[in-house]
Amino acid sequence: MDLIEQFANINFYLFGSYPKGDIGGLLLNIIMAFLAISLSFVFGALLGYSRLSCRPYVKFPCIAYIEIIRSTPLIMLIFWFYFFLPYMFGGNITVFWSAVISLCAYAAAYQAEIVRAGILAVPKGQLEAALSTGMSRYRSMRHVILPQAFKMMVPSFVSFFVSLFKDTSITYIIGVIELTQTGIIISQRNPDKMYAAYLSMAIGFWVVCFSMSHLARMLEKKIGVFDLESIRPEACRDEFMLLPKKKKMGEGLEENPACFTAEDK
Repeated sequence: MDLIEQFANINFYLFGSYPKGDIGGLLLNIIMAFLAISLSFVFGALLGYSRLSCRPYVKFPCIAYIEIIRSTPLIMLIFWFYFFLPYMFGGNITVFWSAVISLCAYAAAYQAEIVRAGILAVPKGQLEAALSTGMSRYRSMRHVILPQAFKMMVPSFVSFFVSLFKDTSITYIIGVIELTQTGIIISQRNPDKMYAAYLSMAIGFWVVCFSMSHLARMLEKKIGVFDLESIRPEACRDEFMLLPKKKKMGEGLEENPACFTAEDK
């Protein structure tokens, strides 16, 4: 019954005090995640690509940035940007943009590693073959290497984007009125309904994360990231098991179409 009563606060959970005040709630989490992902993507891609360079003055600054950011807790980055940015720019940075900039700096380091790993996953012979046809390095990267690398990056990007969306909840610590903060405000006003308030927050995060994962699976299917297993989640790969199931004599795909082994392929 307490959970049902929370529907009276659904507008506050979803939009904060908007339209009478600033945007907040779950919508603000989505906006922060979208801005952090889109603004940091280019910077992260350049970092990941530059880290592959053999020039020390290009490679080592990228390595230093990536390793420092990845070794620092996100909550610490949020505090750094919250306190230092207003000091550096004269106090003209709002709480919202302090949170977005800290999320961008955090996301860029992780996206850089995803890009680097995706490029390295493409066989070296692909670039050599492209160059042998007379293509320039720019066209070889654009038309041969990056399209193949992007397919390999998609699952990692999706996992990171879902994780980053959940990490936007940490921004409540500096006063951003997002979904977590709205739940805290409601639970403080009605302490006896605290569990229902926190359950409502969990439902909000779950709906968005599940939707992102579902859209990602549709994208993977469309661009052909994986083979049959990507569109048939029930399919098993018994050859990867430490104790594989022993197949009976005469057992084939007709009896168990969802199970594929190396011999079947």
